[in-house]
Amino acid sequence: MVMVESKSNTKLWGLGLVLFCFWLGFSLQGLVSAVKIWYISEIFNHCFFVIPVSIYLIWEKRNEVDWLNRSLSFYALPLIVLQVLLYLVGIAGDIQLFQHAALFALLPTLIWFYLGNKITYQLIFPLYFMLFAIPFGEEFIPFLQEITADLSVIMVSWTGIPLYRSGLFLEIPQGRFLVAEACSGVSFLIASVVLGNLYSYMNLKLKRTRIFFVLLSILFPIIANAIRVFGIIVIGYASDMEHAVGADHLIYGWFFFAFVIVCLLGIGELVRRFEAKRLPSSATAQIPATGNIDNNSHGEKSTLTIAKMSIVLLILVLGIVKTQALNSASQNTPPYPIFDLPISSVSEGNRLGTWQPEFQKASYTEFNTGLMKGIAEEQQIVYFLAYYDGSDGELISAQNKIFGEKRWSLAGRQKVGLDSGNSANQITLRSGNGSRIKVNYFYVIDGLLFTDNKKAKLYQVWLKLQGKPYDGVFFAMSGDSSDEKSTLKELDMAATALVSAFNQRK
Repeated sequence: MVMVESKSNTKLWGLGLVLFCFWLGFSLQGLVSAVKIWYISEIFNHCFFVIPVSIYLIWEKRNEVDWLNRSLSFYALPLIVLQVLLYLVGIAGDIQLFQHAALFALLPTLIWFYLGNKITYQLIFPLYFMLFAIPFGEEFIPFLQEITADLSVIMVSWTGIPLYRSGLFLEIPQGRFLVAEACSGVSFLIASVVLGNLYSYMNLKLKRTRIFFVLLSILFPIIANAIRVFGIIVIGYASDMEHAVGADHLIYGWFFFAFVIVCLLGIGELVRRFEAKRLPSSATAQIPATGNIDNNSHGEKSTLTIAKMSIVLLILVLGIVKTQALNSASQNTPPYPIFDLPISSVSEGNRLGTWQPEFQKASYTEFNTGLMKGIAEEQQIVYFLAYYDGSDGELISAQNKIFGEKRWSLAGRQKVGLDSGNSANQITLRSGNGSRIKVNYFYVIDGLLFTDNKKAKLYQVWLKLQGKPYDGVFFAMSGDSSDEKSTLKELDMAATALVSAFNQRK
């Protein structure tokens, strides 16, 4: 009997090695891209420590866990399949967020499958902590910029310092400040949330105090960052812009960040002491492990389990091969559509202002000033066109900027209807000197017009999975804001021409 259990354990250890090698080999491409982001972006430098910390937390519980009582949990299989599919979609569509979310969620799910429900429940936080390795959070930067500007303006109003706000530009008599991406505090927020979760797990016992401290770790850095911006404005006002501008205000920011972390840990210590007074004994501080579901299948079922896992792995490998085949088929670059835009008297560049889109690695771009054909009024328009054939660069990417963020800030956003039944996005941009322009834009992929970049991206993925051309174009236009009706008519003409260019190629 002892020999049977030993053989069973040996098989399970072997399966664990197989699962780890599968995860490492399967997610290698996404793992490499994630590590590059960790290294390049200071926002995600902390991600290098997430997996090692998780392993250390598991190691700390080595004496509390009955490792010999592990058993496979088939409850994890549906989630594994979904995560694998998400990863394949991310690879096919070159959506890094899908890749990273899938691969770092797949690792703890595979561990759950391997260890079983009971042991996984005992290791729930170390496994959950692995999710912080996902380089996610930059999407909140515009929101955090707005929140920081709003709160800092309120604080400055308490001092009586005269301040004029224009979008993200904050102007005082001595000079002007821009709440840029670096001032959004996203680095502070992400680091604070990671630290808040880790501290609450290691030092707090009650569920309600843990939840309170995690919520505090979210709100505290947002408010603190607004205070930092407020302090920079006050120092600039008091020193006649000799201090707290340029590089030194970034140095102040890092010192302030260290101070915020120390304050957060200090508050955590107060919460821990308060909690200790409320707990009658160390025994009651233990969170009851309820709701455990355990599968105790060993011995003869091990062979059947490994056979089932082999089938699952075979299906996944076939899926990878199929995806690679589709990728290879879709590498054939389609012929460029002929963009015969109804524009005359074209002059290269923007002759109406300094609106400057920034699209990376486009196959073909146009940025010109001209007159629309067929419009009675001679109204100049500025248009920007970026075409991506799918061989290099992404049509829809966070790196592509519709406007130069150092000069312009977003003042409004809405959808506008066109006479043809289509619609377009319209954004209002405001510069530091108070001037405004309206920019209308849309995407065209495979003869379909999109205003939602998420739907457009998913449609590209769908085309790529079918082996069809998934090239597309981004088009933006600004005109005379005093005659918006004519501008929208001109925009509709351009949309019709672009859709027709893709349809004629079919």
